[in-house]
Order: sequence, then C-alpha cells, then structure tokens
Amino acid sequence: MSFYTALTGLNGSQADISATSNNIANVATTGYKRSRAEFGDIFATSPLQNSSSSIGSGTILKGIKQQFTQGNIASSLNALDLAISGQGFFALKPSATSNQTVFTRNGAFSVNNDRFIVDSSGQFVLALPVSADGSVEGSTIDDAKALKLALESGEAKATQNMQLAVNLNSSSQVFENYDNATFRQDDPSTYTASTSITIFDNLGKPVIATVYFIKTQVASGDNNTHKYQTVFVVDGNVIEPALSEALDSSSGEALYIDRFGQLVKESEVPKIAVKSISSPLYYLDDLDTPLASSAASVTGTSVEGAFEEVGDTIRIVTDPLQYNSTYESNIQNTKTFWGKDFLTVRVDDEGGDKAFTSVDIRPGTYTAETLSAEVQRAINNALSDDKKISLDPTKDGTFSIKFNQINADDEVVALDPISVNLLTDTFVTSSLFTSGIANEATPNMSRDEFLAHAQLRINDALNRKAVSADEATVAASTLGVNTKLFARTVGSAMSSIHTNSEVFSFDYYKNSSDPTTVDTANDLNKKYLAYSYYNSAPSLKVFDNKLGTSLNSSGYSVVNDSSGLKVYLNSSDASSLNVSDSTTWPSKVMIVGRFTDTSGTNNTSFGESKLDGREFTVSSVKTESNGQKYLLLSTTDTDTVNISDTDVQVFHTEATDVEAFFEGGTNVFDGSTTNFSSSKVVLRETFKHSYKNTDVALESRGYNGGPAEVVTSSSAISSNNSISINVDGAGAQTVALSVAAGLDNAGIAADIEADINTALGSDKVTVEWTGTNYKVMSNLGTSSGSVAIASIGANLAPLNLGVKGWVGSETSAITSATSTNYGQTFTVPASQTISLKVAGTANAADITIAAGSYTNTTLATEMTNKINADSALSGVTVVWTGESYAITHASSAISEVTVTDALDAHVKLSTLSGGRASDSGADTTGFSIFSNFKTVLKGNETTGEGNLFKLGLAGTSAAASFAEKDIGAQSYSTATTTTDWVNEKKPPVKIAYDVENQQFTFEGDGSIIGPSQSSKFFSFSVFGPSTTTNSIGLKSSANAPTSLVGGGEKLSAEPVIFKGTNISTNQAFGVTVSYNSNLNRFTINSATTGEKILADGAVGVTETTTASNIEVGRLAITAGVATANEGGFGGTNALFGLGTTTSVATTASGTARGLASKSAVLNGKTSNEDLSKEFFLSATSQENVFLMNVDGVSSPIRVPEGTYTGSTLAAALQLRINQMESTTGKTVNGAKVAYDLANNRLTFTTGTTGPKSQIFVSGAARLGLDDLDVASGSTPVIFDLPSSAATIDGKNAYVNSDTEIVTVAPEDMFDPNDASVKAYTRVFLKPGELTFDTKGILVSPTQKVEYKGDFPANVETGKDALSIDLDLSFADSTQLASPFSVTSVSQDGQTVGRLDGLDIDASGLVRANYTNGDNVALGRLVISNFNNQNGLKQIGNATYVETSVSGTAIVGEAGADGFGTILSGSLERSNVDITEELVSLITAQRNFQANAKSIETNSTITQAIINIRS
Repeated sequence: MSFYTALTGLNGSQADISATSNNIANVATTGYKRSRAEFGDIFATSPLQNSSSSIGSGTILKGIKQQFTQGNIASSLNALDLAISGQGFFALKPSATSNQTVFTRNGAFSVNNDRFIVDSSGQFVLALPVSADGSVEGSTIDDAKALKLALESGEAKATQNMQLAVNLNSSSQVFENYDNATFRQDDPSTYTASTSITIFDNLGKPVIATVYFIKTQVASGDNNTHKYQTVFVVDGNVIEPALSEALDSSSGEALYIDRFGQLVKESEVPKIAVKSISSPLYYLDDLDTPLASSAASVTGTSVEGAFEEVGDTIRIVTDPLQYNSTYESNIQNTKTFWGKDFLTVRVDDEGGDKAFTSVDIRPGTYTAETLSAEVQRAINNALSDDKKISLDPTKDGTFSIKFNQINADDEVVALDPISVNLLTDTFVTSSLFTSGIANEATPNMSRDEFLAHAQLRINDALNRKAVSADEATVAASTLGVNTKLFARTVGSAMSSIHTNSEVFSFDYYKNSSDPTTVDTANDLNKKYLAYSYYNSAPSLKVFDNKLGTSLNSSGYSVVNDSSGLKVYLNSSDASSLNVSDSTTWPSKVMIVGRFTDTSGTNNTSFGESKLDGREFTVSSVKTESNGQKYLLLSTTDTDTVNISDTDVQVFHTEATDVEAFFEGGTNVFDGSTTNFSSSKVVLRETFKHSYKNTDVALESRGYNGGPAEVVTSSSAISSNNSISINVDGAGAQTVALSVAAGLDNAGIAADIEADINTALGSDKVTVEWTGTNYKVMSNLGTSSGSVAIASIGANLAPLNLGVKGWVGSETSAITSATSTNYGQTFTVPASQTISLKVAGTANAADITIAAGSYTNTTLATEMTNKINADSALSGVTVVWTGESYAITHASSAISEVTVTDALDAHVKLSTLSGGRASDSGADTTGFSIFSNFKTVLKGNETTGEGNLFKLGLAGTSAAASFAEKDIGAQSYSTATTTTDWVNEKKPPVKIAYDVENQQFTFEGDGSIIGPSQSSKFFSFSVFGPSTTTNSIGLKSSANAPTSLVGGGEKLSAEPVIFKGTNISTNQAFGVTVSYNSNLNRFTINSATTGEKILADGAVGVTETTTASNIEVGRLAITAGVATANEGGFGGTNALFGLGTTTSVATTASGTARGLASKSAVLNGKTSNEDLSKEFFLSATSQENVFLMNVDGVSSPIRVPEGTYTGSTLAAALQLRINQMESTTGKTVNGAKVAYDLANNRLTFTTGTTGPKSQIFVSGAARLGLDDLDVASGSTPVIFDLPSSAATIDGKNAYVNSDTEIVTVAPEDMFDPNDASVKAYTRVFLKPGELTFDTKGILVSPTQKVEYKGDFPANVETGKDALSIDLDLSFADSTQLASPFSVTSVSQDGQTVGRLDGLDIDASGLVRANYTNGDNVALGRLVISNFNNQNGLKQIGNATYVETSVSGTAIVGEAGADGFGTILSGSLERSNVDITEELVSLITAQRNFQANAKSIETNSTITQAIINIRS
C-alpha cells in the first residue's frame, strides 16, 4: 500500500514540475497567465473503520489554476499593440462566420489582408459600433463586429472655412503710411510676420496659403487701438477680402449709422426709418475723428488797425459826448469804437419770428480777447431771463436814512430821518420816462439804472438836508458838514457835441484865509475852464494860468521840427519862467487856439488835428537869440510844420480847488460800469468852506464902477473928489475920496474904502479892484444890502466910477513898441478895423487902426483917437485895465463892438471874443462863487466857437453867449448853482448791490461822516415806508437793521426778487464769442448746437428738433443814436467785421451742424423725507442756504425761512438761481429746478448747454443735496460723413445692394446731406484690417472674412488655374508682448485621404487617420470581464472561452468601474516570475526525489518481505 502512496506523490511531483516548466516556457508569451498545480490528499475509510487509526492513500492532482494578475506593460512602436491596464479581456472571433467568442489579454494585433484587425492566430478583434463623434451605439457582445480598416476616406473638398489664431508681438515695428505698393512677399522687411497653411482649391487640390501681417498703427491718445493690415496669398496670388459689415461686439448684430455717423445696432434702428442698403462706402475706421456738434456762427474780420499785434488794445466808449472819437463817426479812428447798440442779435430763431435784440457793451479798454469776453457777457445779459426792478410808488417810492450821532457828551443820539424820494427825477430817469418817473404807475428800471438813480437821490437828499435848494434853510451844522460846503454849477444838456476846443475864463471866489467867513475883498481868482476836443473826445479841465503866444522872428507862433514842438511866448506872460530853473516851468500844458493858417510839409491841418486841446509835457524852456522864450514840448509828431496863427493860448497848472467834468461821465454809483452821461458840464469846487453861494452873492451886492485904467503909481487926488453914496438904503451922504500918490489900483481901492467907512462911521462897505474896475460892496450880507453912488467929483474921473463901459476878455501885456522885440510887442497888420455903437449910433465909416507895433497903452491911445476921429462918434476912451482892454464913455452905453480877426486876436474886445458891456451902476445881484465867464478865444456865431450855449452853460440857441457875468443866475441860463457837501465821486452813503447775496447794501464812509469826522455819525439805518419789507429789501423802521459807519461795515437789505418787466423778450442762453488772433477774426456762436432733425432721423432723436441759428447785425448809428429798424440791420460793426451800410441783409453764416447740445442736469439724492408734503426749513440751522455754482458763477442761495413742499422750494430756488451773477457781470439764466415726485428728489438743470455748462449744489442732507458731484452738459459727437466716405483711385466709392464696391452711385442710396429722409446705412470694416484693443484682444473682425479669387493658368510659369472661395476667421488672435506665434490653425478643405495611421485611446476608441486629415471613428474595442476569471477555459494562445464556472462575459467600456484602460503601443508581458518558478521547480524536484526514495524504500521492504516469505 505504501508503494502506491509514494507513487501518487511521485505523480504529483511530476505534475508540479510540468506546470512550472510550462510557466517557464511561456515567460515571453504576451498575455500569458502563469499556471499553478493544486493537489489534494487521498483518504479512504469505511464507516466501521476507526479514523484515528486510518492511514492516507497519497495525493491526487486537483487541477491546474491560472493566475490572472497584471503582467508588466512593455512599450512598442505598433499602434495595434494594445495592453489592458487593469481588469478585462479583449474579445475575438475565431473566424468571420464563427459564433464563438474567445477572450484574451494578448493585445498583439495586426491587420490581415482583408484589412481586419486580428491577433497572431488570425482571430478577429471585436469592437462595438460608434457614431462619427465616437459615441458607442451598442452594449453587448452580439452588437460587436469585427474591426475593419478602410484604405481611403472622404471625397475631394475645397477649403470653405479657415481658422487662424496668432499672437502678434506688441513691440513690432509700425509701418507708417503703409499702402499695398510697399508690400513684397519676398521681402520680410515689408511686413511684420507671416504664417502658411495648406488649403485646397475648388478642385480639392492642395495649395499653400500664406497670411502676412503688417502693423500699421500703435495705440495712442488719439486712437486707442492697434491695427494690422493682412495680405492673404494663395499659391503666390493675392486674394482680396470681401467687404465685412461692422458688428456690435456684444450682440454680434450688424451696425448701422445715421447721417451723423452715430452707431446703432440693427435691431435698434427706428422702425419708421429706412435701412438703406446702397450708400457711400463708410469704413468704421474712418469714423475715428469725432467732431463736436457745432453751433451756428457768424464770423467777421476786424477792421484794419484795431488789433494789429497781440496785446493791442482798443477803447470802447458809450458817452454820447465821446461819439465823434469813434470809428463809427470817423473811420480814421481805429482805436476807439462806439459801445451802445454795438450789435443786434437774433439767436436760435429758425423761423425768424423773434425781433432782433440790440446789445450794449460796457466802456473800457480791451484787448481782442477781453473784448470777446465782454461781448459774450453783454449778449447773454441782453438775452437773459432777468427782470427789471419794479417800484411800487406806495411801498418803494421813498425810503429813509437815519443817522445816530455822537454828541458832545459822547452819547449816541438819533437824528431825524432823511427822506429819499425815488419818485423825483434824476438825469438817469429823465431819459427813461418821458413824462417823469412820478407819472409812472410802476416804474421799471434795470438794476444799474436803479442804483444810479437811487445814488443820485441819496446824494440830493443829503445835500438838501444840509442846505436847501434855495439856500434859505441850512442844517449843515446838524449833520456836522457846515465846514464842508462847496458850490456846484451844472449846465443844461449839450444839444450836440461841440466840435471845437474852447477855454472860458471866469472869476472864482475863494476865501482861503478864512473858509468860515465871507470876505469879498481880494479873493477873486482868475481860472480857465478848458473844453478839449482833441482826438474828437471832449474833456474838461480847470487851469490856474495862461500864457499868451507871440510870433517869432520868422512870423510863427508854433513850430514843429526835428528838435520838437516849439511854442513861442509873449514875454510879459513868460517873465516868471526861468530857463535855468525847471521848477519855474509848468510840467504839462494844454494848447488851445483858433488855428487857421498852417504851412509846411505833410500836414496842412496840423494845428487843428495835432495841437488844439492837446496836453503836452514840457521838456524845457528855451530862449531864442533875440531873447524870446519858447516852450519845447515833447511830441512824437514828425511833420515839419510852421504855424502863424496868433489866437493861440497855452494853459497850465491844473486847479486844485475847482474841477470840471461831465455829469454822469464818471461812476454814478460804486462799481458802476454803465455810462449815464447827461451831457452836462459840472463846475465844482473841491475847496470846502462854510459860506454858501448866496452868501457870496449877497456880500458882493453894491456898486460897480466902469472899466478903469491900470495904474502902478497913482497921482494924488485931494479936491473935486466927493461922491454921494447911499449904503443899504440908509440915505445918501457926501464922502470925499482922497487918493494918495504912488498907489496901484488895489491901494486906491483901500484908500476909497477907508474914506467911505470913516465917513459913515462904521465898517459899511468893502472896496475891491476886480482887475477891470472898482467895486464898492455892502457889508450887510443880506438881500437888503445895496450901494448907490452919484455926483462923482471931476478929479475922480481916472477911477471911472460913473462911466459906461465895454470890457474885453483877458489878453497879454505888451511892453515894447519896437517890432524887432519879438515876444514883447504886438504888431497890428494892415487893414485892421474896429466898429461899435455909442448910445446906439454906429461909426460912420470904417475905423482903421494904423499898422505898426504898440504897447497896451499906445494901442489903447491909437484906438481912442481913431474912434473919436469918426464923424459919428465922440467922447470915447479906450483904456488898458492891466488884464484887458476896455472902451468907456462918460454917459453913453457902448455896444456891438466888432474887431477884425488879426487885431481882435490881441485886443479881444469884440462880442465874439467875450467882450461885453460893463457899465457903472448898482449891482443888485452881486457875483457868485463862479462868475464873469468869457471866451478866451475868438468865437464864431456860425460854428458856435466860443459860445457858452454850446456847452450848455448859458444863453439859448437864439442868443449866443460869449460872455456871462454869472452862468447860474441869468434869466435865460439853464445852468444852476447849488451849495452842496456831498462829493458825487465819493458819496458819504453809497448804495450798491451784493451780487453774491442778491441784496442791496448801504455803506457809510467813515472817512467822510464817521465818528472821527465832524459829522460824528456812529451808525445808521435805512428803512422803507411800509410795515413790511418792500421790493428793494428794506424793512420797516421798527425792524430796520443798523450798521456802523466806517470800517467797511455795510448795511444789508433783505434779499430781493426782481419782479419787473423782462430785460429781454427774446431769450437765449449761452452765446459764445471768440477771437482768432491768427486770422484777426471774431466769431459769435449761437447758444445751442445742431441742425434741424426729424423725429427718429438720428440716434436718440425722438422728437423733431429745430436748427441752431444766429443772426448778427447792427442798427445804423447817427451821432451815437441808433436808427430803429425791425430787421435789426443797416449799420456796420467794423470792429467785429459785421454788418453793412448799404443794405439790410442777414449776416448769419457758419450753419450749425450735428445734434443739439445738452444741458447739465444734477439730480439730488432721494430724500428720506416725503418732500411732497410740507416741511420747515430753519434759518438757524442754515437749512435754507444752498451753495450753488452754475456755469462758473458761485453764490449762496438763501430762501426765506419757512414751510415748503418740494415743488414750492423748487420754484423759490429757481427764481434766485436765475438772479445769480459773478463779480465780472456774468449772469445765470434759464436754469430750472423741479421736484421729481417719482424719485422724491430735486432736479437742477442749466439753461445753457454743452460741456462748459455745469451745475453744482450743496444743501441740507435731509433734502438729498449733500455730497453731490458736479454735473456737466454735453455736446454730441458726430462724424462728417461726406468727408469720411471712402474713395478708390480718387473716385467716390459706393456699396450697392449686393454689398459690392462700385464707383458709380447706386440709385436711391443713402444721402447723409438729405435731412428730409430718416435713413440709416451700414458701416464696414476696412478689408484685411485687424484691430486690437489696448489689452491685446481682437476687436474686429469678429466674424469670418470672405476671400474669393479666380486666377487662370499661366503657361509661362507653369502655374495651374486657381479658384479660391473661403471664409477666414482670425478669432482668438491676440497682440501681446511675446514673439509671434500661431496658437491655432485649421481649415475644412481636403483631398481623398489614404489610411495613414490609427489612434486608439484609453477607452478603446479606434480612429483611423487619413492623409487628407480625416480622422474616422471605427469602433470601440470590446472589453469583457467575468465574475470568476478562474473559471475560464484556456484554449491556447493566451485565449480563453467562457464556461459555466466563469459565468457570462460582462461587456463594458475601458476605463469604467471594473474595467482597465487600454494602452496603445504597449503589450502586457506574462505574469511569470522566473525566479519564483525556478525555486518552485527545485522544490518540486526534491519532492519527486523524496517520493522516488519512498518507492525505493518500499521496494526494498517489499523485497525483504518477499525474501522473508520466500
């Protein structure tokens, strides 16, 4: 039994060795799985047998088991070498017709002759069918098919779509001014980069396509895009791209443009509009130069000479007296222009329905630029929505000023209020209200007119409070101004501009020794009132001194040559001038004369145009060789001129105690920029005193002697020297007048005065030598004062106390009768005559004065003799008074004196030279502070030269006045003299308007009436007559505020709202004026931009808009007065180069373009309170204050404290905002404030439009007005389509309905100039151009670009015919800071493809690659697994079949759960470990040897037993 047991062991070892040997033998077999022998013991028993004593029967082979562990994976170069990494088996069919499926992990596959994929045994590999995209279309073994490869794929196909994505280096060179002619395919220096790809022509033939890139633009401030031009070349042929529509970057929709070049998506084109297909060719890139929509404009070139150089200035005048100095009066005046009615404008009135508005500009000196700003301000103010001040006669007709004064006890006491009556006319209102302001129901005035009128009324009220108009009531001491009085004489308005320079001498009374007392003795001063018409610009001055001229040795009074201007002087007048002492010279002089005779070169009117009324600086005083002195004056005139006129005077030393000016010609109120000239002459003292004008007149009442001869050493008079004198009506008394020897005229007057007062027993009279006569004056000082003299003793005849007389004007003293003593003599030329009447009897024949040289005395004697020699005349004496000639007669009146010009130039006796009757007799009126006016130069009745009437000082047009005793007292004189204390140039109380706070202010000048002055005014108040605040913001007396006097303190009235009539009935806001210095042109632009556009005729235009429009002209101006003209034209504005003098025609030009500009709109925040309901604004917390800035004008706006709703607050703010004004006069107009109920907020909108229109507001947070930003208006951007249209070879390019470029305009195409059509048209990309943004992202084209070209075969070059029609996409291309690279490229063309390879992915998807680029999905390899792999039956070649033990094959997808992945190009090696197998083999060998030994031992034992038995 043991033998058999050992034999089983021997068999088992043999089996083990066999299995190991098999493993070792298949160690290189792909996919082989090692086997393992498994054994069981043999144990045989019976039920009756005791198991514990049983012995086993050996071993038995139970089976050979496969070990399905993963073998190593080895790479190969064969795509069909497959390995499964993980669980699973490949499925195979033994034959094409077999129903059996075998399984293996041996993936060493190949393709058989029938192009099936098979294993090394020729078994077919199974795969599940798939769709074109590789999706499996089966799931079971039954669905699987043998995998077969096709040798070819696809049909020949032309490339229709090509995609090329590249990166272009952002630092590449820019090819500026690139054009096609500069590009060469074979020259890399002509392009930036290139790349090539094989494509297929329309026959499917492969050709090389190359794309060249040329960088043409780098992003800059003007254009923030980078651009490249592409050139597409196929087989050497350049293929031109087709037109591509510009697309919206977000939606991809086609873009259209309106006639202004505004882009809009196709879906947003208004339905009512026409989408034009045919149009001029517009490239999107050509719409890269935006233009702001423009306003209508008028441009004119300024007159030559006005602004020749940068910085040149001109002068604007508005004073009627200055009109003749303007260009409008004389075109030679290119530096002075008339500012009234400067322009007429009509703005934004397309239909021409509005009237023209005439515009005044302010006087001043301007450069071209500042003039532009001023005209802009003036136009906008003239077209503003501002209102005038309307006065309610009851509430606003008067107001009162109450001063609080510090008394002697240093107590503040209130004075009686001073009433200011605004319903009394001033020269301001006289020109406004023809019937007088008092007769107006509600007087309306502009603010400046009101301020001027109110200031004048304040001045008058203060003056008349101190001294009444008739000077009967005096309260000057109450006001503390009793020492500040002065005389003011004002003439009547000059009826026209007097066109000659004039000088009038007058006597000025001034008691400088004691200003508090009237003293008529020795206080008369000779003054000279000069009216200069130099440069046609009237001016006034008062001089203290006069120098007479005299002919030099050549017979000239004035000479202008290379050394300067020489004025030759009368020696006696020039005696005080020391040629060696400049302190004796006047620094400045004015020359005035009657220039009639000039000789020399270049200028025959030199005297009239260059000398008369002109002031000069004195360079020196020099002496001719003959001793005659002359003034050498500074001048830039280079004409060589000799003047022989003799009626020429030189005036110097401007008076400091008397001044003259034109009323209203200076600032009427503080800060006034308006000229209110009344054309009246004002003669006013600057010397202050206590006496009144009437005091002087009363003190000077008495007796005037006749003209008397000047004496320097009198003869004694002691007999026949009595007079009968009656002083103050006390009765006549006889008084002997003793005159001592050796006295001058003043000494004689003193002797006479002493004799009379001694005789009368008291100081009853004052006797004064006036320079021409003796005057005996009553010292009573009242209207009862009088002096009568009669019975004059014979020996008193030299005093001429009782004669009739005629006195000439002041003239020069002459000291020599020798004709060669130039400057010391007067030579009477031949044929000089004098005529006169004595007691009404005229001379019988011409009275001829003998030619020759005279002194004053000898000439007087000559005239005496010749007059008395006339048969009709006798008893006449001509005397020299020391300053003038006089004609006297013992009893008969002298009248109608006329003298020929050459003689009268010196004697000045004629009426025309200021001569007048001066008879002895009682003087019942006395003389005023200003008296005895006479022309200094000979007058002319025809031209008005020398006539006081021409200056409005005396007389009437029918009664010429060349001399007047007192211009303020004659019955026919319209001049008036008052005693005032208010200096109108610096008034003690000033009214002004505070533009920032919109309130009137009053200021007391502390330097005039303050506590440290004699007035001692501490404070003051101003109040209205009503119990409520009136229209000018004045409260009642009970509520009136008080302000200190001085220290810059101002009394502010309440803010006011002007409620009068509109300044303008034609309103427009935001007109601009500019100046181009290069072209010397001014341009005036309308207030808005844009042209007429129909509703939906342009992007964003939903309603029809009117065109911006402006028309500018000027009314005809005559003597400063505009001619009414409804058309607004007829005159010329040469300064702006506008208007015409010959026709009335429009001057609108520069038609507006584009779209309407927009206002600035500032929306407040949504309020936390419901503003539709009432709310209270507190002044304490300043909730009623709003800080506003509108168009650069800043101001705090205050609404009254109180209860509001959103709507009422908006209305209150709007009123006040539109009254805002800057300190330069710029106003806010047209602003609107609204309450937005839906959003519960306030909205602010400017009246102006455009980007310069701005608005800002800061107010209470509860109103939503805190932390807001500035809002700005805008002007829409447009493009000039006509100039933006593309051209080809100089011809206009068009796009037809087939999107083809043509050079003949298609019918019914889009016309950008046709405003009557609501049309939109397409816009295109420039062919071949790539555009990148600053981030390097492709902006355009975002769509495919069509390239199409047909080229015939070329036999010479051997090129085949070529036909290309494809779409090229550059999507995903970039421009970054990295080298050029192709990031992706593809095309869809192909030829017939030959199998070129296989791709098998990890999921088992098998794709075939073909030479045409096809990649065809063939199937997905079947991967199977089993529940019990060890149950598989091995059938050789590492293949298995399923058994009932293994279970049915489970089909799955490689890589899914439970299935491994497929590795192509790899094989799974066997899983045999050779080392392990050799160890197993040795072990098995030992087991075999052991079992053999057992057999051997059993055999020995058995033999032994046999031997024993045997």
